[in-house]
Amino acid sequence: MIGTTPIDLTGIAVSVVGGFFSILSAVFLAWLQSHMKDKQAALVLQNAVVNALGAMQQAADGAIQSVSLKIPMPPGTPPELGTGVQYVLDHAGAEAARFGITQEAIADKINAQIGLDKIEKPPMWGQPLIKPGALR
Repeated sequence: MIGTTPIDLTGIAVSVVGGFFSILSAVFLAWLQSHMKDKQAALVLQNAVVNALGAMQQAADGAIQSVSLKIPMPPGTPPELGTGVQYVLDHAGAEAARFGITQEAIADKINAQIGLDKIEKPPMWGQPLIKPGALR
């Protein structure tokens, strides 16, 4: 079935939430270290806050995973290409989102790479069209 492979953005959303809580924790801990003179009290407060942020992150992750964050691929997209786009989003989704790279752009790039591979290794011969040094 062409164009029916949905892209799952759940992993990206969970990563973004995890990044948010990591930054929040780091900022709070730096602030705490610079403002509290009693090191024992600071350590107790730090542990409590880190545990609370961990619980909040787990709750947020659970809420994200309970919602369907799947988006359909554009019509006419082969399922294999959808699998490739999903792989890119799973491994570099936060970066793609940060730069505003759409799933269509990722699919176009994958298609371009497949085309380049076919030029380098045509299926008929398994060799480049022009061998290096052949035109001397």
